[in-house]
Amino acid sequence: MEILISAITIFFLRLADQSLGTIRALLVNKNKSFYAASIGLLESGIWVIAVSKVVRDVDDPILIAGYAFGFASGTILGSYLENIIGVGSIVVRVFSSVDSPSIADALREKGYLVTVINGEGRDGEVRVCWSIIPRRKRKEVIRIIKNVNPEAYVTSDLANPVSLKK
Repeated sequence: MEILISAITIFFLRLADQSLGTIRALLVNKNKSFYAASIGLLESGIWVIAVSKVVRDVDDPILIAGYAFGFASGTILGSYLENIIGVGSIVVRVFSSVDSPSIADALREKGYLVTVINGEGRDGEVRVCWSIIPRRKRKEVIRIIKNVNPEAYVTSDLANPVSLKK
């Protein structure tokens, strides 16, 4: 029974430190080094505790399984949390016929900045609307686009803004 409790403890320690590691990596990528370092401090402390519990009985497959499953689950949880937190920006591109309702107007009414480029597609003239938005606003923006023109083609990518003020 004691081994099972230790394995469960190790699982939850790894779940926590791996989730924090995912978020820390995101923050490093977004140049939020102070926050990343703070999370790294907590993450490494949790990791040392988890590893020390496994090393005490390194031959026990139940403890190793708790460690491995905690790592895997922490990766999933960290990705989920990272999507909720939504640090950073994305660029959303909307391709639609010039004859369709204006997605740019609908987004602008909600406070989003939009650039419109006219172009030519396979079936005629198109509008391409570009907008850089906070990642956490993605669902809202997609909902607006779908309400205005459910036939529009939408793509998005991570945006990595560069400051020219330095």
